[in-house]
Amino acid sequence: MSAALRHRQYPFRGGRARPPRILIARPDHLGDVLLTLPAASMIRRAIPGAHVAFLVRPDAAAVPRHCPDVSETLTAPYPSPSADFDREAWQGPAAVVARVVARGRFDVAILARPADSWSGAILVAAGVPHRIGYADPATLPYLTEAVPRVAGRHAAEEAVALAMRALAVLGVRQPTDPAPVVPPRWRVTPSDIAEADQALARVAEVTGDAPIVLHPGAGWRLKLWPAERWGALAAAIHARFGVAPLVTAGPQETLLAARVVECAGGAAVPLPAPVSLGGLAALYQRARVVVATDSGPLHLAAAVGAPVVGLYGPADPAVSGPLAPAFRARVVRVSLPCSPCGLVIDPPCGAIEHPACVTGVDVGSMLAAVAAVLG
Repeated sequence: MSAALRHRQYPFRGGRARPPRILIARPDHLGDVLLTLPAASMIRRAIPGAHVAFLVRPDAAAVPRHCPDVSETLTAPYPSPSADFDREAWQGPAAVVARVVARGRFDVAILARPADSWSGAILVAAGVPHRIGYADPATLPYLTEAVPRVAGRHAAEEAVALAMRALAVLGVRQPTDPAPVVPPRWRVTPSDIAEADQALARVAEVTGDAPIVLHPGAGWRLKLWPAERWGALAAAIHARFGVAPLVTAGPQETLLAARVVECAGGAAVPLPAPVSLGGLAALYQRARVVVATDSGPLHLAAAVGAPVVGLYGPADPAVSGPLAPAFRARVVRVSLPCSPCGLVIDPPCGAIEHPACVTGVDVGSMLAAVAAVLG
């Protein structure tokens, strides 16, 4: 790509010229936002001077704020990802956020969630001229450019495909041999490191300076492995490797973590105090391995270079697996005719929690995966 294309100037109201401004909306959980970051990296590689902003839920704002390829982070009071769209109830909040977005004078917006009427309403009200998203019935009415989804393609590749369409709209020539999708980029700050150091200092006597970390929580109930299994895994790790695993938890997962520690019968320890998401990333960066469900913390650990073991149930690892080299990542799942169904709400098996595709994973398989990653 020529320097002229990379630094192309775009018209701005009032006659001035400036680099393009792109907004990426992703009203989802931590892991979904993490797997959308490669789109920002791809845009910045193509147009280094581009202003790339994210629009996310407040509880996910730390994700784009830690990415060096994101220029700005905006938030909106999005409801739970499982909520049905309520046009009338959303009009007021959408209008408030739309005024903020309008001040950003974005040239292009990317709706990275497949079905996203929430962001669509904001972006139309804000007057963003180009709105790119998936050809999904819920999103189509708000789009100026619709991109078909490719079945079985990784979520990060899907996000990059939307970013490539945005670049085409901006007039940037597409490479004939696109670079492979890069893992999410995460910048660990000195304050993050200090926070992790302080937390680890209180447990290092039993966990070691580079702990084996267990994160049993997940954003969806259907992905949760029973606490008793996590406890048994912690005991098996303690017996085999001679250290107590460190159990981490998000703000809504402390009771689950406490139950795992209880089930471990003294073989595991909880994180001694809450840490920020940045502090958690710094802690994971120090870990020998992070063992987690299919969740945001699994992707966070992979993003900072930690070896990871992921337990997968209803979701397809080919679509949402950790972006990490094979030598430092293992996915554990059980093969069933109905799995992966890709559904975390109303799966065909009818389960509300602990579906067979999750409970079918045994402690021995998880321990073997941990041993394989640790070498």
